[in-house]
Amino acid sequence: MIKSKKIIINILVIFILLLCLFFSFKYLYNNAEPCFNEDNGIKLPVIMYHHISKKQKLLNDFAITPEQFEKDMLYLKEKGYETISVEQLLDYVYNNAPLPEKPVMITFDDGHESFYEYIYPILQKYDLKAILSIVGSFTDTYSENEDHNIDYSYLTWKQINEMADSPYVEIGNHTYDLHSLDKGRKGCSKKSGESVEQYKEFLTKDVLKLQDEILNYTSYNSNIFTYPFGRYSKETKEIIKELGFSVIFTCAEVVNVVDKDNPDFLYNLGRFNRPNGTSSQEFFKKIIEN
Repeated sequence: MIKSKKIIINILVIFILLLCLFFSFKYLYNNAEPCFNEDNGIKLPVIMYHHISKKQKLLNDFAITPEQFEKDMLYLKEKGYETISVEQLLDYVYNNAPLPEKPVMITFDDGHESFYEYIYPILQKYDLKAILSIVGSFTDTYSENEDHNIDYSYLTWKQINEMADSPYVEIGNHTYDLHSLDKGRKGCSKKSGESVEQYKEFLTKDVLKLQDEILNYTSYNSNIFTYPFGRYSKETKEIIKELGFSVIFTCAEVVNVVDKDNPDFLYNLGRFNRPNGTSSQEFFKKIIEN
């Protein structure tokens, strides 16, 4: 009888210990860092913007209002996200520097003058960071042209230099003159019948022309490259890497996973295009809430 009681007591003790272990693991699981996935990679969403306008007729899949952009930034802040720069990302990958618990990147393509008019003040107001990828030929044209209209004009070198000198904006290379789909070449992709050697020579000449201009006008040596229209060929990435770039932004709508053991992810950074017509909550739901 005594022996039976001891067995029962031992069983109860073991059961209680197992129960404690169960709830301990449950607590640790539920309170784990939300920015890490099962492969211990930090999730990094990148948002892609283009033009900003206050005119309803100009709003479309690539143009939103400044008010909507500000709402987007406030929504991200409310959800605990913090904007980071490419420099911060590289410091994390190569130098083990810390990142925010919930990092997010904000990118703007093409270099519309509306960025300087509407976005730059918002970045300053909320202490936010953004990556601005410019097209060299656009910038040259409007730096020499007195006809400026916020509806269609592009940034000048003077404006770009001012922002590059601030802690809020990093400048990216969006090619010098390959932002086109109707000149026989789609973005910076290889033309039909073009040899690899011809393509490499052509792309290198175009990209380095803008690199030289960015350095000459701003003293900023950009290490950021952004595919025009997200169009490229199988040889493009290696050519861009050989030119000394550290990151490449694509148009693939995926949440990136930051993996120190595989830094090649830096040359395939996906982004979500931000169109007009949806609220911040609706837009970000599929990106940061899943």
